[in-house]
Parts: sequence; C-alpha cells; structure tokens
Amino acid sequence: MSDTSDFLENEKPHEIYEKQEKYWASVASDVDGMLGGFEKLHSPDINDSKKFISLLKKNGFLSNFDHAIDCGSGIGRVTKHLLVPIFQKVDMIDVTESFIENSKKYLGLVESKIGQKFISGLQDFIPQENYYDLIWIQWVSGHLTDEDFVKFFQRCKSGIRPGGCIVLKENISSAQEKDFDTQDHSWTRPRALILELFKQAGLRVVSDRKQLHFPKGMYEVRMFALVPESGNDE
Repeated sequence: MSDTSDFLENEKPHEIYEKQEKYWASVASDVDGMLGGFEKLHSPDINDSKKFISLLKKNGFLSNFDHAIDCGSGIGRVTKHLLVPIFQKVDMIDVTESFIENSKKYLGLVESKIGQKFISGLQDFIPQENYYDLIWIQWVSGHLTDEDFVKFFQRCKSGIRPGGCIVLKENISSAQEKDFDTQDHSWTRPRALILELFKQAGLRVVSDRKQLHFPKGMYEVRMFALVPESGNDE
C-alpha cells in the first residue's frame, strides 16, 4: 500500500482523471465491457437494485417518478433495465464518448424515454437544481478523489427535489485504507470512509443494503440511499 500511496502523492487529480478516461476509451461498448468481463453479474445486480428501489418506495424515500439520472451510465445497462421501467424520463452521463454514442443502439425502443445525455466526468458535472427524483450512481464513485467525491455529492444534494433521494451502489474494501487499482486508476473505499464522506457532503444514509448473489471472492457491494441531513427520519 505504501508504494501506491507514494505513487499517488506524485500525481495530480487531473492526471489521474486523464488516465481513467484513456482506460475506459479502450473498453468495449457492450454489457461485458460495462461489467469488467463479468457479464454474469447483470441479472443479480439488476434484481437486487429493483428490490432496493421498491424498499425506498415502501418507506417513503422515493415518492415521485418523473426524472432520474444514471451516473456512470456507460451504454445504458442500468438505464434500460432498472430506471426506464420506473421513471418517465432518464438522463445519462458518462465520461466515455463512445459509450454514449453507442447507447442508442443498445437502448433500442426505450430510447424515446431518454432525456439528456451528458459526456462528462462526475468531478465536473453539475446536476440541474431541484430536478431529479432519483440520482443513481453505480460503480463510478471510485473514480473520484475524496475531495471531488464530497463536492459531487453536495451538488447531487442540490439536484434532488423533495420526495427524492440519491443512491450509491459501490464496491466496498475490506481493508482499513482505500485500495487503488493501477489499471483503471480508481479507488475502492472501506465502508467507514464512504460514510464519513457522506457526512461531509451533508447527507444522511436512510437505507444501507448488501448486494446478494454475487460470486465469492469479489468485493462486497453495497447500496446506500441518501437524503439531505435535514430530511425526515426513517
């Protein structure tokens, strides 16, 4: 870990982001590419996410279904199979232009329910204020530095409207410190650090569930539902 820490201290955030973009530009625009070669994860992933959204509805943390956004959307895997069946319009954002370009073919007939498509890194993205009922952030927050993570989630807090929430679905490190992947230049954070960053962003966790039915030996994956700290308690 010390070698990785020394390596990162010598790199500026924009240099890391540039390397991330270069990596993802080389990835295939298909489901297997979106899932890092683990296409078999698609069904259990979507099924558990559907259950999580149903839980949020039941507990009153998601009460409107006009607009959602898929952050780190890729070609629209989560957009198509999770969000489009629930919301009237779904926006997409990804840093990789080829993914957004190829999303129309992948989305097929549901393209008519897609709103805006943004090509941007999350460190630069500003959601429209008081607009989204659900901001869904899956397997992409590890590409943000801790500082940019907090700033992005603060902007998301302004982007949700009353009756809405933010969901982060992410890999969780079992180590005390962050794990750094030198291939895609991303961090996998321990749960305690993620919770601390939420707190810094002024957000409160109202639901925290583990993804089930993934193969053994992989990172644990958790889903966190977030509302502004001033929101109602569960």
